[in-house]
Amino acid sequence: MDRDDAALFRREQRADASFPVTIILPGDELVVDGSAIDVSASGIRIGLGIDLPSGRDVILRFSLPDDLTERMVRGRVVLAFYDASLLLFVHGIVFTQFADTDKDAIAAFVDR
Repeated sequence: MDRDDAALFRREQRADASFPVTIILPGDELVVDGSAIDVSASGIRIGLGIDLPSGRDVILRFSLPDDLTERMVRGRVVLAFYDASLLLFVHGIVFTQFADTDKDAIAAFVDR
């Protein structure tokens, strides 16, 4: 885990969220459905039925609430743990690459 990425993810303003997120694992050709828990301008926390290791690169596909545009964002898992209350693995994912339009839309969602 890159400490700088994890620290940035934690200190930015977050917005509670609840929308579907598809995780694509490049190289494994695995696609996993999850749900957003919260989001910031630099990352997202997601609940999944499987565990992913810290440091794993992923591609995220999602639409923000009240926005029909499908976003595709690259990220890296910086936090992973099992949440017994949710009965899910929770993953903190820092965004590593996205289009400016996606960045602006995510930031606007967080600011609302």
